[in-house]
Amino acid sequence: MGIKIAIIGSGPAAFYTAQSLLKEDIEYEIDIIEKLFSPYGLVRYGVSPDHQSTKNVSRVFERTLSNTKVEFFGGIEINNSPSIKDILALYDAVVIATGMAKDRDLNINNTNVSGYFGATQFVNWYNGHPEYKNLSPDLSGDTAIIIGNGNVAIDCARILVSSKQELEGTDITNYAKIALLNSGIKKVYIIGRRGPLDAKFTTVEIREMSELLDCDQVLSKGTLQRMNKTILEDEIAKQYRILTSFPEEKPRNSNKTKTVEFKFHLSPINILGTDRMSDVEFKDNLNENNKTITIKANLIISAIGYEGEKIEGVPSDSTGKIRNNENIIKERLYTVGWVSRGPTGVIGTNKQDGAKVAKLIANNIKPRNSPGRNGLKLLLNKLNKRYISKEQWFLINEEEINRASNSSPRLKFTSFTDVFNFLDNI
Repeated sequence: MGIKIAIIGSGPAAFYTAQSLLKEDIEYEIDIIEKLFSPYGLVRYGVSPDHQSTKNVSRVFERTLSNTKVEFFGGIEINNSPSIKDILALYDAVVIATGMAKDRDLNINNTNVSGYFGATQFVNWYNGHPEYKNLSPDLSGDTAIIIGNGNVAIDCARILVSSKQELEGTDITNYAKIALLNSGIKKVYIIGRRGPLDAKFTTVEIREMSELLDCDQVLSKGTLQRMNKTILEDEIAKQYRILTSFPEEKPRNSNKTKTVEFKFHLSPINILGTDRMSDVEFKDNLNENNKTITIKANLIISAIGYEGEKIEGVPSDSTGKIRNNENIIKERLYTVGWVSRGPTGVIGTNKQDGAKVAKLIANNIKPRNSPGRNGLKLLLNKLNKRYISKEQWFLINEEEINRASNSSPRLKFTSFTDVFNFLDNI
């Protein structure tokens, strides 16, 4: 019958853990439990739709999911009913791999005003996350502000100023594509609280920004004067050398209609506007006289980091990071990925993390004659909860690919209603 393992969450950390468990010389039965109808987590909903090569890692995960020892339970959120306690009672070991999918709070006033969004919200909207399909950001204004200097900030800016040609061949949702192509936004500010040399974007991301078809990239005036240029001689500063190749004003002979401007050493202190935001006030962090500047904008996206959703019965800190000792929460209960270590690293970082947890389980597991998969099915039936099996997911995946246009890799389902209607009418 094998050792019964439940993995809660289905992003990279979850699949790398399952992959490593299958390599152990132990007979496992592995159930991956996911609150959405689709697996793969950030690969599906967090990676930018124009980064299809990155999304291709899902093919590796698909092979793991295809293993006869692995099952998928989509559409089941583990919190209250069923709870962690319920799942732990059914399995020999449980791994929490839920990630960190909430936006970190900007901690300034008026963030409830219309026009303010966290980057997670915005990214999930254009990626077709069912919880955010109705976000409907108003893109009628001509100016947007993005706060943050990481890859997510760059992604949001790039999507906002991408041309129709650049959006073709992506898996961006139709509703987002229509909204973006009808957008009035011509100017995007990417704003960092610290300087250019503290930015966290990668070389690839900043180079992609420089290759946009209908958008110029500029630095705010005075940026180069404020920098220690000797640092730029180091090879690790390659991305900054690309950044500092941007001019400090839009080229006069440019026929591009959009502009992204990088501004540094500014901290947001106030969002102005009653029902809808109109301006954002910033503190100049290099000015000893507490000088402030105000930028007019109708859209602000905060991309300053992530927090996790708290799970009842699981200890966590104020950011939602699960309290653990080297991935161990308590006996038979483990955690892996962002929710265990914080939102750091790239997709591949989770491979080592998953291998570590798999080894911990293999070294400490004690069979308990747990009901496992059959017990979970009985519990879900008792609770009248419908779930998406892996066979059903494979059908959904095939349908998304088949119904896409020639230029797009897939046309995603964006709601449980549509998914169930499809499955019920096969």
